[in-house]
Amino acid sequence: GTRYNVPLMNSLVLYTAVHAIMQNAGQDKNPVTTGASMEIFLKLSRDLDTEGRYLLLNAIANQLRFPNSHTHYLSCVLLFLFQSTQDKEIVREQITRVLIERLIVNKPHPWGLLITFIE
Repeated sequence: GTRYNVPLMNSLVLYTAVHAIMQNAGQDKNPVTTGASMEIFLKLSRDLDTEGRYLLLNAIANQLRFPNSHTHYLSCVLLFLFQSTQDKEIVREQITRVLIERLIVNKPHPWGLLITFIE
């Protein structure tokens, strides 16, 4: 078992992404690197323990599917987390692990997952 409420973690990721997308609609600024939603993702990625962070990253990867605004936003979030956590190697390792675990299974792979991994 896990200490975490996995459906709640999945819901939190999706709600935060939808809120960020709606809030930044029609604005010229980069919606990923600024705003409360990104602060939530950064705070969780830094403060959760290994299991919690793994579940958070899996919840983000679950949304990397076909081309849409959710996939684009959460792909950018994963890439930004990877880039901004250079001081915490474990976060980068977990992001890589989550993506590779999904790519070593049988095809077809979701479009968003492939694009994120390639980036």
